Amino acid sequence: MSRILTSVIVSVLFIFMSTGAVASTTMQASDLEKVEKKQIQSASERETMEQVAVTLASYEFAAAKLVDLVNENRMRDSIDRQAGELISLSESVLDWGRFRLAQCDAYLATSLELKDQLQSISHDALEKNYHHDGLLPQAPPECYHIKDLFVHPATVLVLTRDDPGLNAETRENIKAEITEVLAHTEIVRQLVLY
Repeated sequence: MSRILTSVIVSVLFIFMSTGAVASTTMQASDLEKVEKKQIQSASERETMEQVAVTLASYEFAAAKLVDLVNENRMRDSIDRQAGELISLSESVLDWGRFRLAQCDAYLATSLELKDQLQSISHDALEKNYHHDGLLPQAPPECYHIKDLFVHPATVLVLTRDDPGLNAETRENIKAEITEVLAHTEIVRQLVLY
């Protein structure tokens, strides 16, 4: 493993541990070992996987920064920009997840359709249809963790859209969304990189 990648992983673990993040659903090591994955065969695939590793680490740093922005009482624009960055980073991870875990392809592709609805979808509909999978095709549990990298920052954008003044409850909800998604990132790392 390269020194840079090792450095990134150590930094990410520090962020993960310092947030106290815990996923709402977890997978045991034995469950992770049973997940069917496409084997990496070419140098090009290995290179893409390394880029996704860096993207996932960048996602964790950006998520921690978003929590900091909320704690600093920053305005909606700053929080929206940061949530938008998370959405952009998550799309690369979801694309790689679709490649690496064929059983998640339709589920993750359908999850990404949420992006086109962010201006109009209600928070309740987002929760029901995307967070709790109401509109998503059946998929194994591993797919849920990958999807959440996209759905949680999308939820932040809906929360800020509905409360541009960002009252205390909205700020707490944003922190909860991002703290929860941080708890998924190590599971995602195990699923798509190893």
